[in-house]
Amino acid sequence: MASMLSTLDPITVAMAVIGVLGIVPVAIQYRKRSRWFAVGYGMLVIAALATNIEDLLLGGLMNGIEHAVGLMGAGIAFLLAAYVHRRQVIERGVVDDG
Repeated sequence: MASMLSTLDPITVAMAVIGVLGIVPVAIQYRKRSRWFAVGYGMLVIAALATNIEDLLLGGLMNGIEHAVGLMGAGIAFLLAAYVHRRQVIERGVVDDG
């Protein structure tokens, strides 16, 4: 077990821990208007976790999940978030906080 854990990069482990802990404020601040931003953040957490699991087992599969689901999913979610937000700004003419 110790040899398996020694294969993990400390920076990627820290990134995953910070990502998982960061879900708490994202969940607390969740609003219908910001759901795509929350989805994007969740996808980044999936990518960070897959990076760490990739070093332990199922390397090829976890690498695919990291890139295809995590990173690409985050990019698409943030693109949708920006599009929806911009459309709402154009329709209302102002940015509201609710």
